[in-house]
Amino acid sequence: MRVVGFVLIFLLAMVLLGGEPVRAQTTVDMELAASVQFGESVTFTARLKAPIPLQRASLFIYDSARGVTYSQPVTFDANGVSEFRFEARQNALRPFTTLLWRYELTLADGGVVQSAAGSVRYDDNRFAWRSLGADPLRIHWYNADDSFGLAALNAAQAGLQNVRVFFDPDLSQPIDIFLYASESDLHGALPGAEVWAVGHADSAAGVLTVAVEAGAHQSLLMEQRIPHELMHILTARHIGAGYRNIPAWLREGMAALAEVYPNPDYDRVLADAAARDALMSMRDLCASFSSQADSAFLAYAQSRSFTNYLRGVYGADGLMTLARTYASGVDCERGPERAFGVTLVKLERDWRVNVLGQGSLTSTLEALAPYLVLLCLVILFPLMGTLGVLRGKGNSDGR
Repeated sequence: MRVVGFVLIFLLAMVLLGGEPVRAQTTVDMELAASVQFGESVTFTARLKAPIPLQRASLFIYDSARGVTYSQPVTFDANGVSEFRFEARQNALRPFTTLLWRYELTLADGGVVQSAAGSVRYDDNRFAWRSLGADPLRIHWYNADDSFGLAALNAAQAGLQNVRVFFDPDLSQPIDIFLYASESDLHGALPGAEVWAVGHADSAAGVLTVAVEAGAHQSLLMEQRIPHELMHILTARHIGAGYRNIPAWLREGMAALAEVYPNPDYDRVLADAAARDALMSMRDLCASFSSQADSAFLAYAQSRSFTNYLRGVYGADGLMTLARTYASGVDCERGPERAFGVTLVKLERDWRVNVLGQGSLTSTLEALAPYLVLLCLVILFPLMGTLGVLRGKGNSDGR
């Protein structure tokens, strides 16, 4: 825990009070402390250095990652001590999130005073973390030597180069990369995550977490997973507040394109699904991916391939135009119409034909439709008319 100065106090006043003028005219001298029990809670403790008659007291807690403020009435005992337990799971507290807090006291005479502001990070203290690197990329790991951290830093820097293909990334704030030694360790930090999840990006906090298991493929996993999550954070910074309105298939597709060595199973699974006519509609991948591992993997494979196809047609600038169009609030199906003048259905059909070779009879008939109409107008309709005349003449001769 650390007590911060005037700038943070001003920030807290504006954030915690919704931008309203600060009511307190003075501050109160208090000792602040916070202790983290990861996966359980953060306990906030305050001690008044001198007795003060109080009407009431409130604790304000600001979750910097989620942009949420909590207000909690608290009491001080006869010794001037207050203790409050902030539940991690109940409040969806993310790992490595910074919490800012302060107390507001209403005195017996109605006056209002505030404490200084405090800051604590909800670190995953189950492990003894090691660190390497400097701003903007900082690597944290455990259960491995320095060569592991250096390999992870190299993978992050390679991923950063792939991001630059799409846009100039905002590196004004650091990005902390936490590497877990197993998926089970990672899931212990991310309650509620999908069972197939191997990484998570918290763009607001500038934190990404990935699982990288030891073994022969360790470097490849780093070069897949670290750039993938890095792309999420940097795209969110680049796009801004509307990032979450971008469809899942585009967010994940762009993240997959940032991977240094994409998963080779993407192409195999995609080809198999195309051969069995088992592909999912891109419209079904707008909101989120399935909780089932097999379906989710196919969704990632489709998203990467489809996004790569769009990049081939419209370029990296075109993809960013599409992303910004979605971020402005346009819905999933209308985004391509606004950005490219083409429907999502048409783009998906073209992708299936041009990339996956799904030249179905329907596609062929649609392509030939203008010629079939012309054939009917020029040949078939006149021929049918002629046959009708001849049939009528034959009936007349027979009477």
